[in-house]
Amino acid sequence: MNTRKRLFLVTESPAPSGVGEHMLTLANGLADRYEIVVGAPPGGLLDRARGAGFAVKAVDPGDPAALHRWFARTRPDLVHLHAGIGWEGHASARAAHAAGGRVIRTEHLPYLLTDEAQQADHREALAAVDRLIAVSPAVAESHHLAGLGNRLTTIANGVNPLPPRRAPGALRREMALGDGPVLLMAGRFAPQKDHALLLAAMPAILAGLPRATLLLAGDGPLLWTTARHIAAAGLAGSVRLLGHRIDLPDLMAAADLLVLPSRFEGLSLVALEAMAAGLPIVASDAPGNAGMLEHGRSGWLVPAGDAAALAATVIEALSNRERLAEVAAHATQRHGEQYTATRMIDETAAIYDEEARAAPERTGERLTRIGFIGAGGIAHRHFGVLEQFEDVEIAAITDTDEGRAQEAAARFGARAFTDTEAMLREVELDALYICVPPFAHGAPERAAIAAGLPFFVEKPVALDLATAEAIAGEVAAAGLVTAVGYHWRYLDTVDEVRGLLANNPARLMSGYWLDSTPPPRWWWHLDQSGGQMVEQTTHLLDLARYLAGPVTRVYGMAGLTERAEFPGLDVPTVSTASLQFASGAVANFAATCLLGWNHRVGLHLFGERMAIEITDHDLMVDVGRGRPVRGAQGDPVWREDRDFIDAVKGKENRIRCPYGEAVETHRLALAVGESARTGQAIAIGPVA
Repeated sequence: MNTRKRLFLVTESPAPSGVGEHMLTLANGLADRYEIVVGAPPGGLLDRARGAGFAVKAVDPGDPAALHRWFARTRPDLVHLHAGIGWEGHASARAAHAAGGRVIRTEHLPYLLTDEAQQADHREALAAVDRLIAVSPAVAESHHLAGLGNRLTTIANGVNPLPPRRAPGALRREMALGDGPVLLMAGRFAPQKDHALLLAAMPAILAGLPRATLLLAGDGPLLWTTARHIAAAGLAGSVRLLGHRIDLPDLMAAADLLVLPSRFEGLSLVALEAMAAGLPIVASDAPGNAGMLEHGRSGWLVPAGDAAALAATVIEALSNRERLAEVAAHATQRHGEQYTATRMIDETAAIYDEEARAAPERTGERLTRIGFIGAGGIAHRHFGVLEQFEDVEIAAITDTDEGRAQEAAARFGARAFTDTEAMLREVELDALYICVPPFAHGAPERAAIAAGLPFFVEKPVALDLATAEAIAGEVAAAGLVTAVGYHWRYLDTVDEVRGLLANNPARLMSGYWLDSTPPPRWWWHLDQSGGQMVEQTTHLLDLARYLAGPVTRVYGMAGLTERAEFPGLDVPTVSTASLQFASGAVANFAATCLLGWNHRVGLHLFGERMAIEITDHDLMVDVGRGRPVRGAQGDPVWREDRDFIDAVKGKENRIRCPYGEAVETHRLALAVGESARTGQAIAIGPVA
């Protein structure tokens, strides 16, 4: 059993650039110590975390109720919130605290809140936080001055050196940079970074360094404003907008100087990466920058907001190449001494250990961890039920459609896979849901059996009988808990009908599945869906067996109408079945997919002075005093899922259709098709 603590790294920031890098560095460095989930609004951070093999959760701070449900269901041990700015993270903090997790909050920027309502909300939300972390002394000092310094620890940001993939000369040639000095500014186009100040300094820089080129990497809300500024100032020949880049180490290797004119920072990751790479820095002396560099030794600091001083310092830095190299070497040494990722990870892990020791012992049931094979429509039906269960966690989802698996996994903070074996190998699970088309059955069930995992499988259980029987035998030998999604058995109306039939059994039944053709193309083909009797009407065949007992004889007929709007369709478009039961009852079923709407789906039963009509949403019982109709109450899928989960937990097994029972319904549905093909009645019976 997995004994690692559960660590959730969460941000509510809609654009977690540096924050996201910080979180991924922690996740990668701590993956062997904790079971990690990365939570963030949909976007690049989730994609990168997923690509690194982490479970991810799409976070919506605008839906606090959903956050409360998620944290309550998943019960993390530690929740480390990362706030890009003071107004972020409060919804997640409150939800995580309410769920009993130890909550740690990292402030990535100085305290900047000026709105009284935001200040009050920030202070109130800190009641849900067990420990504050500041990414630099400047950030810590700003929070102390705001009276928010209790439980505050400073852990300076750290980065891993990232080697370039290309030689500096190659990138310079590719970008036609020539041999003039190259300035680099990499960061989000937002007021904080003050691109405007650098552009204001550029005319003076070019006067002193006529062949200089400025590269601006990044994106953000002020990108096009900056582009217009460049054009209006006549700087288009010397300033290049590069957009979002994934080759920052290459750009740093090709540049001569990093320029960071920010109005404020927490502790710039780009600057730390430049120090590690040996790229000298000229930065403003704004909070977050001033303590990072030793002026004149490991970089240069200039007064924030002073374009003239910025230009003069850039020219000075580039005027002496020997001095520039010495500063670069000192910067790299300073990074190694103070700003490594390893140091940051270890110091953060020490905080986690302290908080974990302080956490009260959790009580209550252990979560039952569920994996899904298949993330299509029927899987989502179960998703909607299982996420209501406080004792269940959907931990992993696999689907051949990678995007579909990822989207579903992000709903729950689960791992996404395209390969079942990989999912079973990498994620600890208690049970599986198998929600795949008929043609895909067999391998998933065998994988579950090999792993010793109970499984719930959606009908039909296979295309052929041999596969279903073989799996039934293996299930019986392994003693596994299984269930099959014949949810009509769980209708409360069916419970009522069983009571009525106890003393007045049905002697005649008529079933109808008169509907349209489902859109999935696999449904149109007999060798993929099995046809309407196997894929849809099987619900009514199963219900008839459940209410009237075993079937002894079957006669089927079928016809096919070619339909231009469904190219290649080869399943019968009309079919009927006549059944004889061991009880002496007889039944007939009619099915068609020719309609463009759902006309009638249900089962009619007739006994002594009693007529019953049952659908999946209502019940009519006629005993000669009118035709009263009542609606079905409750959700039968909720009931079947609850029974399966309880059985997996070792509680009373109330499952109404285990795998072996479903095989008998499948045997009946296949016999209908065989009779239609051969023109002969088929005698059937249970496996000896």
